[in-house]
This record gives sequence, C-alpha cells and structure tokens, in this order.
Amino acid sequence: MTSPVCKVFDKPIDSNQKIVACSNKLSQLKKLTQMNTQEKQKVAPCLVTYRRMSTRCEQETTAEELVEGAQRARNGETNGSSSGPTRPPLSMTRQVSSIAASVERNGSVSRDYVFSLHHSCKSTLLYGKNNVSVAMNGSEFAKGYMSLQKNYDGNLSLKWVPNQLMHASSQPSSGHSNNGEFSNFWKNTINIEMRDIIYIHLHQKGESSPACLTFVNCEGVQSAPFQLPAGQHSIAFLSSLETGLAPLLRLDPPLWTGSTKEKCLPRLRKRSTAIASPAMLDYVFRLVRTSGVEPSPDDIEETSAPSPLPPIHDNCVSLPNSPYIIDNVDSIVNFQIGKACQSMRNQIMARAFYGWLTYVRHLRTIRTHLLHLVNTKAVICGDDDFEPVDEAFWKLCRAEPTKEHEEEFLQRVYWRGIEGVNSKEIRRMAWPYLLGLFEWDEHPEAKMEEFTQAYWQEIDEWRVLEAEVRRRDEEAFRAARARKAASPVREESCEVFEDPNEPTCSNHYDRENLISLFRANLHRIDKDVERCDRNLMFFSNKDNLESLRRVMYTYVRRNLEEGYTQGMCDLLAPLLVTFEDEALTLECFSILMLRQRGKFPQRPGMSKCLLNLRSLIQVVDPQIYALIADIDYAQALSFAFRWFLLDFKRELSYECTYKVWETIWAARSLRITDEFAIFFGLAAITNYHDVLITNNFDYTDMIKFFNELGATP
Repeated sequence: MTSPVCKVFDKPIDSNQKIVACSNKLSQLKKLTQMNTQEKQKVAPCLVTYRRMSTRCEQETTAEELVEGAQRARNGETNGSSSGPTRPPLSMTRQVSSIAASVERNGSVSRDYVFSLHHSCKSTLLYGKNNVSVAMNGSEFAKGYMSLQKNYDGNLSLKWVPNQLMHASSQPSSGHSNNGEFSNFWKNTINIEMRDIIYIHLHQKGESSPACLTFVNCEGVQSAPFQLPAGQHSIAFLSSLETGLAPLLRLDPPLWTGSTKEKCLPRLRKRSTAIASPAMLDYVFRLVRTSGVEPSPDDIEETSAPSPLPPIHDNCVSLPNSPYIIDNVDSIVNFQIGKACQSMRNQIMARAFYGWLTYVRHLRTIRTHLLHLVNTKAVICGDDDFEPVDEAFWKLCRAEPTKEHEEEFLQRVYWRGIEGVNSKEIRRMAWPYLLGLFEWDEHPEAKMEEFTQAYWQEIDEWRVLEAEVRRRDEEAFRAARARKAASPVREESCEVFEDPNEPTCSNHYDRENLISLFRANLHRIDKDVERCDRNLMFFSNKDNLESLRRVMYTYVRRNLEEGYTQGMCDLLAPLLVTFEDEALTLECFSILMLRQRGKFPQRPGMSKCLLNLRSLIQVVDPQIYALIADIDYAQALSFAFRWFLLDFKRELSYECTYKVWETIWAARSLRITDEFAIFFGLAAITNYHDVLITNNFDYTDMIKFFNELGATP
C-alpha cells in the first residue's frame, strides 16, 4: 500500500520513512548531497567587498524560491531552463575613489578584479607580459597575461590569467562560475611560487621563433609550458627573475652581461659532433643558494667578454656535466625531497590527530548531552516488518487485546502510522490508547460516561464565574465611560471603591482572587479562540468555536494556578477536530499538557530541547553547526522554539500533524525516546542543508528562512 506523501515545511518527504530517535538510527540521518564547491579566487579583503545584487523586480528571494533552486540544482537543471527567480548572486566591487564617474566603470569591474591579482600594495611587479600562450587541456593554447611579483616576504610568484578574463565585461559572480563561459578560464589560471622551483627549462630555435619556458618543482612536477613571443622576451623575463632572486638565490648558469651591459644567455660549450642536427637552443637553469659553491670555470668558456650568440644554423648546445653540478643538484634535490616528505608526514599526523580529536569530542557530546535522549536497550524492528494500522488490524486488536497486539500496534504506528479508508475514525478510537487515557485491555464506555458527567458539572461551576466576570466587565466599561464624561470633582469622588463596612473574611478574599485569576485567563482565551485556525472548514462553524472555548475554559478552571498560555489552543484544536467530543478532548488534552507544560515559558524544558538540538547538529552536520557555533543556542535556534512548543503544529498541515504526533506518542509508549520531536527538528534542519550551506546563511538568515517556511500556507 502506498502511503500518502507528507510535507515538512511544504517540502515533500515520504511519511513512512520516519527519523528514528535511537542510537542505531543516528547513523541513518543522512546529509544531503554537498554542493560542488566553486573555486574561490584569493583576493585581499581590502580590495573587494561583497554586495547582494538586486533582482529585476527589486525583491528579495523568498525561502520557497531558495528551496526550489536547491531542488533544481540537485536534479541537474540549468538556470536557463528554470522559470522562477533565483537568489541574487554575490558580486564583487572594488573600493576605489574616482574624480570623474565613467559609464565604463561597471563593465571594467572584472578587469579591475583580475588586475588586482597582479598588482597589489603587498607585492612588487618585476615583470609583466601580455599574449603569453599556455596550453589549456593539454593541446589548445590560450593567450594571457603573465606577471612576476615579489611578495612582501621576499618570495617570488609567477601568475598567469587568460585574456578572456582580462577583457571580460561581466563580473566573476557565482552565476558565471556555475555554468557560464568563463568557468573553464577561471579554473586554468596559474599561480607558481618560485620557492618551490628548482629547474627552469628554456627551449628556443632562435630569436625569430617563440621561446618556451617550463618550470619544474622539487617534486619533479612540471608546469604547463609558457610560450613567450619571438624576440628578447625570454631574456627579459630571466633577467627580471635573476634580479628578484637576489641576494638569497641565483640562476645557475647565470646570465651574462654583454658589451652593451644588457643581459644575454650564457654561451655554453658545444657537445655535438660534426653530425648535422636542427638548430635548437636548449637551456636548463637551476635555482641555487648564493651560499653554495661558485660554478666551475670549466663550465663556461674562458673569455673575458661574451661573443655573440651562435647563428641559427649551429648545432644544438646544452649544459656540460661536471662534479659540481651533480653534487649541488643532489644536495638540493635531497633537501627538497626531505622537506616534502616531512611536510607529508606532518599533514598525515595532523589529519589523523584532528580526526581522532573530532571523534572524541563527538563521543563526549553524545555521552554528556545526548545519551539520555534514547533508550539503547529498546528493541526496534525494521520498518519493512510492519504495515500501517488500518480498520482490519484495529478490529483485531479490540477483539483480542493482548500484549502482543499492543506491541505490534505501537510498532505499526511508529513506523507506518495510521491509515485506512476512514483514518479519522481509527484515530478517534486509537489515540486515547496512545496517550494512555485507557489501558490496552480496557473498554472505554464506562469511563466515557464518567468523563462526560464530570465535564458538564465543571461547566456549570465556571459559568457562575463567567457570569460574574462579564458583569464586572460591563460595570468597568460603564464606569470608564462615566469617568471620561464626568467633571474632575466627580472623578475624584469615584476613586474609592472599597466599602469600609464590607466584610474582609478569608472566604471573600479567596473568591475575589478566584474571580480575578479566572477573569485574566478568560480574556486571553477569548482572543486566541477567535483566531485559531479560522482557515479550516471545521472552525468556520461558530458552534465548533464555542466547543473549543468551553473545553479551554474547563481546562483552565481545573488548572487555575497554571493558567492559560498562548499556544494551548493550537494543541487543543487538532484533538477537537479528531474526536468531536468535548469531554474526551479535554481528558486527552490534559494528558498532552502534562507532557508539554515543561516547554512553556518560565520552565526549563525548552532550554533543554534547544541545547539537545544544538548538540545533535554538532554531531550529525558539522557544516550547519559552524554557522551557529559562536552564537548563543537560544538565539541561534530561536526559530525552533515554536516547533517544540506545539510539536510542529504550525509548520505542518493537519494530516501531517497527525502523523508526527502519533509517532511521538508511539516512541514514548515504546520507551524509545521521550524527545522524538528533537530528532524530527534535526531532520527538518538537515533537510535544507544545501540551501543553508550554498547561500552561506548566518543565524539571522536561518531564523528568517525557517520562519518563512513555517508561515507558508
């Protein structure tokens, strides 16, 4: 049998797949699919700020639209196929001042952002060149802007950004990074730290041909080749690099200074024979420490001044082999490899330690705050072992009220709920047993007569008090009108209301106190009854509203010291709609209030619920917990106050409220947990994991989001 679909805050979920509040069910509280994290550009905070772009209609995105957007993202739908509005992306704008405003300023925001990657107050630009080609995706070359910078700590950085981003007229917002044409370009930006580089390969056929630069780090990983335009651009780059490396590092072999005092490539000894080979200039430069041994004179020709570069038709040249090169390279490689291995060991140990620390913290949280929430000794069967409670099974239970049938009844309600052709009639008969009003093997007829008789007797008692309250209200109203119209002398003469001859016995005082208390509660009840679920067809009938008022008056008269608190009508209304019997409704409501009373204001129950919910979020979903970790739990989870006070009655439809309530009652009867509502609240929060994390909500956004969902009709 297919069960109806329940909606949690207007989001469909399968009502049969309940969140089980027990230790072996905590592992089944699954996180939703994590959003594909976009690559974030590293920008100094002084350069950019974030603002929310207004939509076309200048309207803020609602919670409903955020949920729809998250569902479309999970289903793989693109923004182009969506019809509803989406959340405005975060855009970046530079905080710069300008004397004259320009219409091109908005179009250059992206270029300003890209330029900020190469020009910063914390770094010095040593070299910059546009139209430097880099192989993208292994084959296709893309041109871009290359820059060499010296950071404030003395380290050099080589950066490259495609021209498409340099000349982009749109902002690098989340909308483009998701599915725009610039997403691939942002992924192919290059940032190389020169402190990790030990080799630089230069390949060039001649000055009329482009030069190719490749960087090799200490782990032997090569960067994508940079293709510089033909000419002296490679020498200019190496000269700037050599200048930036000084005084700690240097190039080996170093660049030569010609007769014109301009830098040029070193002339190396020919290693080729007379066999003809294509003209190609191959250089391998090493980055060595200045404190090392100076290069051997044999590596370079013994000439006081360098001669011009060999012609293009000369044979290929390369570096000679020497003991210095081998020893120096071995020491550098060994040092870098040892450094890399030590770093890897530290990272592995750190990850293992932090994983263990997180595990221990979670265990401590569970033992300290969550262990009492569930009964670990409770025997729970799987949900596939039971069917919903229907008419046939309920008739069997009443015909044979055995302990086995009672256990099966509770398990069925817990896992599958109450369903059938006339589920309302089954609930009308089954709920008193779920709440513990009747014993399982007890017939309700005898008790129902007692309940009805006592109920109408109590009504007769408080009607006397009600009549006195109405009379005093009328007198007070008339006196107020008289004081308003009277002169000041008359108003002064009416200030004394006590008669000195009036008796002051304790009975009179008790009656006055009784009338005063009942009067205050009566006025609060009248206000709440008039606005309780008026959109429901049942309460559009004035007779049903009067029934609700009578039941609430009777309950307050029974518990006058506790009095009436706003929200009690919300708990009473579903019971009255189900039973349509005032006496039975009152008895079941009294039992329900014994359980819920501790969560009302001035009681510690609500604080415990919010603390337990916070601890559950910390263990089950650390990402959401990070959003509220630094905020007081009562403030960060204030949206859940109404959840636990009314057991989600305001957030759910009546049919879904029935299912949640009877599951809560069954969990208590099975002695699984007395706080099933907390686990349901946890599921409601983690159900919107994608929306909360994707939009980077803070606690104020979370409060607004869940309040909007709860207010959605």
